[in-house]
Amino acid sequence: MNISLDGKAAVVTGASRGIGLAIVKALAESGAKVFAAVRQTTDELEKLAAPYDVYPVIANAATAEGARQVVEETVRRFGRLDILVNNIGATDTRPGEGFQPLTDDDWNDMLEINLMSVVRATRAALSHMSRPGGAIINISSMNAVMPNPRIIAYSASKAAVTNLSKNLALELAPAGIRVNTVAPGPTRTAMWEGRIPEDPQAEKEVALNIGIALGRFAEPHEVANLTVFLASDQAAMITGCDYIIDGGLVKTIH
Repeated sequence: MNISLDGKAAVVTGASRGIGLAIVKALAESGAKVFAAVRQTTDELEKLAAPYDVYPVIANAATAEGARQVVEETVRRFGRLDILVNNIGATDTRPGEGFQPLTDDDWNDMLEINLMSVVRATRAALSHMSRPGGAIINISSMNAVMPNPRIIAYSASKAAVTNLSKNLALELAPAGIRVNTVAPGPTRTAMWEGRIPEDPQAEKEVALNIGIALGRFAEPHEVANLTVFLASDQAAMITGCDYIIDGGLVKTIH
């Protein structure tokens, strides 16, 4: 299957590293022009800007003003917006402490970063998005359906992202805009830095011990490949779906 995004314009938030950076690369390799929203650029992102139509833009896309800036710059440069990938996210700052110690500020931080960033970027994008043919992919988490009390606020905020996405899919379907979520499990990113052994056999033991049936951690480009598929016309009949990519960690039917 050949996926071509030639002529498409995309915005990716939280694009400086990890899964976000991999999504920018995969979209660009498929032919899309990509505005990569970051609070601070990285050498890796700047390197992508040379061979591809990748344009780093410094903005806090988690805010209403920053999201509006990114979308308006995209439309100004490309004259259109076809794809929005909401990838901004962060996990609990005090993992493992449980529910009781979490303050209102702790909860507000998780909801602002993980949920309201999606709300604001989507709101900014909708008036400019291609109709029909627009695609929104929200990066959720397997913890949306597999709660983890060590990261209780994160899990709750990601569940809200998944629920919001399904509601948006229903509302926007008549306009021909599709909305789906991608829910990664443990992935080789900075969040897991120092906890994934370099030795493949040792990695397999760790992965199996935490319940990953395939015996390894996901790679960012694997999450990115799924995202590109959902953004493409190959997925034109898919909306309101939640795709867990976790190597078989989530065992339940949902």
